Amino acid sequence: MASTTQLSSVELPERNDGRTHRDDSLDAPTEGASLAYPDGGREAWTCLLGSALIMFPSFGFQTAIGTVQDYLTLHQLVGYSVSEVGWITAVLIFLTLFIGVQIGPLFDRYGPRMLLIVGSSASFVSYLLLAECTKYWHFMLCLGVFAGFACAVVTTVSIAVLSHWFYRRRALASGLCMAGSSLGGILFPLLLRHLFPTYGWKWSIRVISLMSLVCYSAGIFLVKGRLAPSPLSRSTIDLKSFKSPRLGFLALAVFAFEFIIFGCAALVPTYIRFAGLPENTQYYSLTILNGMSLFGRILPGFAADLVGRFNILLSLVTMTLIVMTAVWLPIGSRSEATVYAVVAIFGFGSGGWISLAPVCAGQLCRTEEYGQFYSTIYAVAAFGALLTVPIGGELLQSTTPQVLIGFYSAVLLMGLAGVVLSRWAILEWKWKWRVKI
Repeated sequence: MASTTQLSSVELPERNDGRTHRDDSLDAPTEGASLAYPDGGREAWTCLLGSALIMFPSFGFQTAIGTVQDYLTLHQLVGYSVSEVGWITAVLIFLTLFIGVQIGPLFDRYGPRMLLIVGSSASFVSYLLLAECTKYWHFMLCLGVFAGFACAVVTTVSIAVLSHWFYRRRALASGLCMAGSSLGGILFPLLLRHLFPTYGWKWSIRVISLMSLVCYSAGIFLVKGRLAPSPLSRSTIDLKSFKSPRLGFLALAVFAFEFIIFGCAALVPTYIRFAGLPENTQYYSLTILNGMSLFGRILPGFAADLVGRFNILLSLVTMTLIVMTAVWLPIGSRSEATVYAVVAIFGFGSGGWISLAPVCAGQLCRTEEYGQFYSTIYAVAAFGALLTVPIGGELLQSTTPQVLIGFYSAVLLMGLAGVVLSRWAILEWKWKWRVKI
């Protein structure tokens, strides 16, 4: 068995277009690659800052959506079940991920600037309209459909543009970008905990809209592309890519990750309410989950660039699965302290999944194809996000909180199998523990 230092690169199987693809991200870059990717410098870090600012009010609001969903269940939509209200959240998250199928190739062709202007403007308007919603169909159209389309644009572009600037540090850059959404997930529950009882629904959401306007304006100014438009992305979904076992299994894993992550983001406050714990625990648990997710999106990036992206992803999934099955499932709802402990560990682990999965996908294609490959994988994952909240809400109402966690643990086991099989396929079905990949 070769050591990590002895195997510094991995030869991947033949690509779908007939050429052999070498995973340059695991080897010393060629002269052209080292010149093509700054991997730092003022412009690269400025672009990264802009991407993080855009992720704060878009994806960040979605990671705190459980606070909004639980409020609607108890107020404007009190006559609807948790599962029915959950469909609004499900459509929001589904469209955010699935519309990326269209946005990825558009980004490859036209760059980030115009897409960010359109998407940010639409997202800001969706918040303004959300403040005026009173009926179920209002929320479905505004929060579910309109905001979903807008977030699809800004989140896909914010992540994909990093591939123009970062090469060896791409995992770290992705983690720092996604940290912007974690910061939103930390602050929004605390902010809404104070705003809802003090100012009511309308002004609470209007405050969120003003914050989004500031962040989007700064992000549009800071983010810019660097590579020339690519003519390669001519279809929205690269179905041929699923002939590759490594990509197919990774798509299965990402499906499981999104199912669990967005299910927990939307249902943790309701889970805590059904467990009979104090109301403040609902807000603080989301803050702790997203706070630890912030570290989970950054710190694994350092390690991943050193010892391998797939290796760190596999370690994080394994750790989280052990905690969910050994602690959260049997005793997770017994006390506030236990809830805080398990959501903290879950937040750290799931934060790593979010930031590393797109980077692992980037190892399976050329940079100019990244937007399309990213979109293809997350088109599959979008269906996990669509199903998780309604299914989880129905389980909460018809069974117990423990059944919900047991179900999510089983889904994560499927995700673990997907990561293992994808890594194994990259190594041409010759398992090696200590190879950097």
